[in-house]
Amino acid sequence: MAAPTELAFDWGGTPVPFSVRRSERPTLRIVVTPEGEVVVSAPSHASDADIISRVRRRGAWIVRQRARFDRWRPRTPPRQYESGETHLLLGRPYRLLVEAGTSIGVRIEGSRLILTEPDNKGLVFRRTVLRHWYRLHAHRIFPERLRAVLPPFARLGVERPRLVIREMTHRWGSFTAKGALVLNLELVRASPSLIDYVIAHELAHALHPDHGWGWEELLTRAIPDWRARKDELERELL
Repeated sequence: MAAPTELAFDWGGTPVPFSVRRSERPTLRIVVTPEGEVVVSAPSHASDADIISRVRRRGAWIVRQRARFDRWRPRTPPRQYESGETHLLLGRPYRLLVEAGTSIGVRIEGSRLILTEPDNKGLVFRRTVLRHWYRLHAHRIFPERLRAVLPPFARLGVERPRLVIREMTHRWGSFTAKGALVLNLELVRASPSLIDYVIAHELAHALHPDHGWGWEELLTRAIPDWRARKDELERELL
């Protein structure tokens, strides 16, 4: 396959770049990636001018898709890990209390999230301790939510994927080409119904890699109110 060609079309006075891969395929296909990149697969005989013209006709859709992915990216503000700060677990807010102790630990007492440390260790140490605490909860909670969400997808032949938990800066989750479900550790802070939405969003990609009609129809069957949950996720965690 030839190296991709870099082209652009004008949209409201702003150039929108896109890459083109030519092959023996008979039709032109446009994909907007979660990172906002526009990738075009085109017939080998198509000229640059023809491709630009056809991609420009999909300009409004491309702009909407890029805006949609931009909203999907988490923008959680940096934390200072000091007493009085609010931290979430499964959608419930807890007030952080840092206190001196003989050992290192994190526990919940009522509405308080208590972190004990031998002395004033500072932001980096507290962040590490809390991330470890969140990860322990994620390894317990995410498999439970996956079991709850999987059945309608399993009936369509989707096997239970390998679950991977990562710290991600731009996405809540992904479904890899090798069939792994990757979830952002930050999701453990969200309400269970919102975790379910992200899992369903990604499981739908097992059958529909893009965000086209088939993906949307499948997600709607699994989570009829997924749009409301998506909006709620943005309000709760962003």
